[in-house]
Amino acid sequence: MACHCHGKRGSVVRIASPEDQCTMCARKHVKNAWSKWGEFTYEEDNRDYVSAQLRDAADHLKYEHRETALKCRDLAVVIEENRDAEFGDIAAALTELRREVRSLFYIDHPDAAERLEELRLNAPRPTRS
Repeated sequence: MACHCHGKRGSVVRIASPEDQCTMCARKHVKNAWSKWGEFTYEEDNRDYVSAQLRDAADHLKYEHRETALKCRDLAVVIEENRDAEFGDIAAALTELRREVRSLFYIDHPDAAERLEELRLNAPRPTRS
């Protein structure tokens, strides 16, 4: 899949390598994992999907954001080994990881954070009838 904000350069690329260090790619993988956790009736397939997405995110973070990459990898192992009871709340860990990677993305791309703030400031206010 093409990345429209690749690496800190922010260049558009047609193909992103799994090893490319890119917080946008990592953010995409973590959001995918977060959105699939806990879906009903196909839990085991989703566990495989979630752990794979976390490992993909780790690949995009492992050189420039090693600590976050290790969190992704460690959570993937917990999920793969079905150690939820020992670990605790996986959903909360995924939410925290999603927020952490989003913060890394905004550090790499402050212009995106600025655009979001501009949208917030200029959002139409609801009117009362």
